[in-house]
Amino acid sequence: MAKALALAVFAAVALGGCAVMDQEYPASWDPLPPAMSPNCSSFAGSYADRGEMTGSASQPSLTYGLFGHHGGWQNVRRVDFAFPQPEVLEITAWDAEKPLFTRQLSTNAGDFACKQGRLIVRSKRWVAADLVAGREDVTIEFAAAGQRLVAHVQEKTYGAIFAVVPIAGTAGRWYRFARLAP
Repeated sequence: MAKALALAVFAAVALGGCAVMDQEYPASWDPLPPAMSPNCSSFAGSYADRGEMTGSASQPSLTYGLFGHHGGWQNVRRVDFAFPQPEVLEITAWDAEKPLFTRQLSTNAGDFACKQGRLIVRSKRWVAADLVAGREDVTIEFAAAGQRLVAHVQEKTYGAIFAVVPIAGTAGRWYRFARLAP
């Protein structure tokens, strides 16, 4: 028992600290075109929830990126973006047949912004696992690239291992999702 505790403390100290990872835009993808519109209305449409990333066979979830682990992402197959009002982004997650949930984001609350034709969505959420707890600040900058939605996901995570060893990290990754309908 004492050996296991000592090993756990050593692992926590060794893993504690700060980590930074920022992935470059994938060279194998077509370059991002310049924004065609000063607003974000061109992002209205339907997208596949499972996307792609370079260097991995895993299929990232658009819903997971937007809403996190507790966002009900496991059964989502399609994600719709709509702008019922200029300052409101409505996101609807669908399974194969029916809507699972709808969330409205507001520019007034700082949930999203449109800058130079790029859609920027922000979220802050608590994360908890068996040994780690913390807070995640996520900013996703979306760009339209032909029939794909390209997402640059920036995550900042602050937390603690075993509730005593502080950790912090930032990560930047690129994903893309197929556009299913305009």
